[in-house]
Amino acid sequence: MDSVTCKYCQSPNIIKFGTFNGVQRYWCKDCKRKFVLGTLPKMKTDTTIISAALSCYFGGMPLDAIQRHLEQQYHHYYTEMGIYNWIRRFAKEAVDRTKDFHPVVGDTWIADETVLKVGGKKVWFFDVIDEKTRYLLASRLTESRATKEAALVMNEAKRRAGKSPKRILTDKMGAYIDGIEMVFGSATKHIQSTPFTDVNSTNIIERFQGTLKDRTKILRGFKRMDTAKLLTQAWLVHYNFFKEHESLGNVPPAQKMGIPTPLRSWAEVVNPAQVALGTKPTLLSLVRIQPNLRTQHPKRKPRELKQRTFTQATITSTRGVYADKKGERLSRKPHRGWERIY
Repeated sequence: MDSVTCKYCQSPNIIKFGTFNGVQRYWCKDCKRKFVLGTLPKMKTDTTIISAALSCYFGGMPLDAIQRHLEQQYHHYYTEMGIYNWIRRFAKEAVDRTKDFHPVVGDTWIADETVLKVGGKKVWFFDVIDEKTRYLLASRLTESRATKEAALVMNEAKRRAGKSPKRILTDKMGAYIDGIEMVFGSATKHIQSTPFTDVNSTNIIERFQGTLKDRTKILRGFKRMDTAKLLTQAWLVHYNFFKEHESLGNVPPAQKMGIPTPLRSWAEVVNPAQVALGTKPTLLSLVRIQPNLRTQHPKRKPRELKQRTFTQATITSTRGVYADKKGERLSRKPHRGWERIY
């Protein structure tokens, strides 16, 4: 029993507590709780089963098919609502752990939009993809396709990549003209094209949207807007970090870049302890160590925290474009706490 510790308090003072359905259970003498090895706190299902369900769901299987697969493979019955709760919980975990990842992308981006259904209504899904690495830089689910929405998704792509592209390929929608000009200025060349040309074609992003619609067609549409945003963002994590691409040598876009990635599979999302020993330095290298700053007053911030970092940009006119801290709103007028992006 020396190698087994309590999953709640990490105490080695445990004993065996019988079996249930052929699964060995344990009892902790310190925190007075029983548990099963391979499970998370306050959960009874093995993490291998949960990660298999997540991989099947974002790979294209509906909930009833996942339910039958788990029953045939692991000889346990799980309800569709229970599987759906796993998906929502760890989808948010995957999005949170990859939101600060900065990819190494090329200088040509492709942007497009497609129609999805949420609650029986049509909404627009904007996305921006890198032509070189096939990495999805940004996406936005909105009820309109105005200039503001195009500018917001471009600003999110700029924040993720940490730079501006030299070229952007789009279709002939008019919202892209002013949206790209507001965020990138004249330094980025905007090319309006179609997916049926030999030069400057947008067929890469059209192929991605076909894959996305194949996934949402099985779901028969989303019911609520917040759920749709969460699951589409989690599906982008699956597309960038887990899904193999034949054009990239059967590796995900994030791994093709050759830089440390925060995640490599759904098993690492469900249980970080299952990360291989060779990938632990990779995860530790992504952690930003914040200095321990002393304050003279509990409500007074130190001088180091009051300093703001400003992005250098080439200003071509007296009127600029400002974005809020969350990147959700744009304005031509300066506001307190907002950052000038152009």
